[in-house]
Amino acid sequence: MPIVRRIVTPSESLDKADEIADNGTDLQVNLSSDVLFAIDKATLTGKARAVLARTAKLIDASPAAVVRVEGHADATGNHAINDPLSERRAQAVQRELESLVTRDGVRFQARGYGLRRPLYDNGTEEGRRRNRRVTVTFAKPQERQEPAADTAQTSEPAAVKAGDGQPFSMKVTGLRRLPGGLGLLTYTITNEGSAETWYNDLHQAQDWESYIYQAASNVRLTDPAGRRRYLPGRLQVGKDLYCACTDLSGVRSSTEKYAPGQTRTFWDLFALPDEAATLQVEIATFPRLDLSVG
Repeated sequence: MPIVRRIVTPSESLDKADEIADNGTDLQVNLSSDVLFAIDKATLTGKARAVLARTAKLIDASPAAVVRVEGHADATGNHAINDPLSERRAQAVQRELESLVTRDGVRFQARGYGLRRPLYDNGTEEGRRRNRRVTVTFAKPQERQEPAADTAQTSEPAAVKAGDGQPFSMKVTGLRRLPGGLGLLTYTITNEGSAETWYNDLHQAQDWESYIYQAASNVRLTDPAGRRRYLPGRLQVGKDLYCACTDLSGVRSSTEKYAPGQTRTFWDLFALPDEAATLQVEIATFPRLDLSVG
């Protein structure tokens, strides 16, 4: 019997106004409270309307009858402060979305959770910034069904040096468009040096990812025209999430060494926007590449 896992494909706007997680059924849009509101306030800023207009367009394209709007805070302050503030912020976003959504039959539910449901580490400034959010959840908009197509992308090798000075090269070997709005990126990394060594930068996840296993997660696709960055997909196993990419090693183990001249092949699964003509590919510490999308 085949084992079926849900794939969550995350992305984020380049202006840090929102993050979107797509699990194939629902969209979870995390809107930055730092963009929507002034400090300790629940009145929407001038920029908030443009940010919420993007979310309203997604709701209009969705079959959802119910949209959940949830306010969240970081660990600064206490429940007496954060609970009412997060609820007032959720209600402010609900009222604005109700005025922006043009589709009939949509019902909104607003609630504040204060600091009880953090997504990121409250011990870092970046984690606290991302935890200050209003989350809007609704059924995923229906997508066009297109057959898989191979973009047949290849690139010239790009070179860097590992920590001990040994040179490494990387080459993108393919960017294949898959059904369901997904894309498969494949690439190779080669030890061009004369000594056996590690290349550890590939598994150093950044931004809002945190994986238990070391995997090829330090990879980004950026759509400059759409002003959006796409992160490697995640496989949902129960309540745990694992990178939909090449596994490098087990829990808290170091990655394997490369022998001189050894090449390894890697893959990462992403959401691939239909309208993107050119994507910027960033893989670990290698120079950024620009690839056209067929």
